[in-house]
Amino acid sequence: MKFAYILIPLVLVSCKQYEIDRNCFETENKKESQYEESEFDQPETIIKSNPKHVKFSVDANVKSFEEEQDEINSNFFDEKESKKRMDEYNLKFSELKKNFGDQFYYKNIQKENGLIYGIGENQFGYWLLEIKNNIPNAYYLGLSKFTHLNENQPEIFVSGNNIILSGSFVRISGNWAYPGSPSKEAVKDRLVFNINLKEVLKDSDKDRFNDLFEKLVLLNPDSSDTDKDGISDFTDKNPLYKSEKSKFSDLYSQIVNDDYEPFHFSESHYFFTGYFSDCDYFQKMNPESIKVLIYPEKEQFHLESDYRLGMFPDYIGKIKKTDDKERFLIDYGSGLGGGFIEAVFKSGKWTLKKTQTIVI
Repeated sequence: MKFAYILIPLVLVSCKQYEIDRNCFETENKKESQYEESEFDQPETIIKSNPKHVKFSVDANVKSFEEEQDEINSNFFDEKESKKRMDEYNLKFSELKKNFGDQFYYKNIQKENGLIYGIGENQFGYWLLEIKNNIPNAYYLGLSKFTHLNENQPEIFVSGNNIILSGSFVRISGNWAYPGSPSKEAVKDRLVFNINLKEVLKDSDKDRFNDLFEKLVLLNPDSSDTDKDGISDFTDKNPLYKSEKSKFSDLYSQIVNDDYEPFHFSESHYFFTGYFSDCDYFQKMNPESIKVLIYPEKEQFHLESDYRLGMFPDYIGKIKKTDDKERFLIDYGSGLGGGFIEAVFKSGKWTLKKTQTIVI
C-alpha cells in the first residue's frame, strides 16, 4: 500500500514533465503554420462595435480620412518638409516625451493650471496621458479597433467629464493575409467622438492600469497583482505568469532581452511585447529589457488585435534539440522577417546566434 502512495506523485510529476516537453520542444511531426486571411468587416458590425462609453456624431468641418492620408502622403518623400515637421513635433510634445519617452506617438497636448493632458498612440491603440504633480499616468481610451483619430485634434479636448476627439471609423479595404500591411478605408467619416472621462479613469484595483486596458490585455482589473507573485502588475515585467529561473526560461528571457535591449524600454510601463505560447518555460520567463504579455495559444483568436499588426508582431517558436545535447535551435519571426536562433549552453550560460532566412 505504501508503494501505491509513493507511485501516485511520481506519475503526476511524470505527466507534468511530459506536458512541458510536448509544449516546449519540437517533434518530427511539426505542422507548418498557415497564414489566414482576415474577414472583410461590414459597416453595421463596425458601428455596433463602438463601446458604450463613446458617443459619436458627424461634423462636416472634420477632415476626412482620405483627405488626411493624402496630406500625409504628399509630404512623405519631401526630406526638408519631413525634418521641419519632426522638429515641430519634438518641440510641441517635449513635456510628454520627457515623462513618457517613446512609449507613444503623440497627437495632442493641453495645458491648464499646472495640469498637462495628452493624446498618445501605441500598439494597443489610443490613450489619454496626464501629468499631475509631476507624476505621469496613462489611461487607455478603450475605443474600438476600427477607430482612427486624426492628426489634427481640438485644441481643448478635455472639458468637464468629456474627452472630445475627431476621426473616422475605418476598415481594411480588401482581403489580405499576414505578413503584409493592409490599406484602409473610411466606413463612417468626419466624426466627433465624445468619450466619458470618468469611465476612462476608472482603476478598480488602484494599480495605475485603468480597467479598460486591463480588460483588453486580460489582466485582472480587480487585482493589482494578477499572477499573485507579490509584484504589482504596473511594475511586473511578466504580469500574467509567475517568473521562475530555469535553464530554458533563462534562454527565452535572453532571446527577448537581446531583441529589445537597444530600444531602452526597460522602464516603460505602457509598452509591452506579446507572445502566444503553451510552453511552461516560455510563460515563466523574466526579461529585463521590456515588459511581456504571454498568452496560451488559444487566446490568439480572442484578443482584439487583428487591426493593429504591431500589437504582437513577434514570434518565438519551440525548442529543437540537436545531436549536441547543449545545442538547440529556435525559429523566430517578426514583421521584418524571420529565421532561426542557435543557442548553446556552456558553463551555465547561453550563447545565442541569430540567422535571418526570410526578409519582408
